[in-house]
Amino acid sequence: MKNHKDVVTLLHQIFLSAGTGSNKQLEAVRALGRAGGPQAAQVIEQIYREAFSGSALQMACVAALGEAARGCAAGAEDSE
Repeated sequence: MKNHKDVVTLLHQIFLSAGTGSNKQLEAVRALGRAGGPQAAQVIEQIYREAFSGSALQMACVAALGEAARGCAAGAEDSE
């Protein structure tokens, strides 16, 4: 692993290779949240939008976004 981006990319690949609704997918989302940062948050958001409404996967995404936000400075301006 060269950097944070590589870790986030690998976690996303693990998520994509796991069976739909599997524990492996949920753990990959949780790991993305712990990895934190804007790239992880984007991936989590994408997963959230594509998941079934009210599913365990969506709920894991909500928690993961909260974790990912911890790594971002409060009040920091967006890069967009």
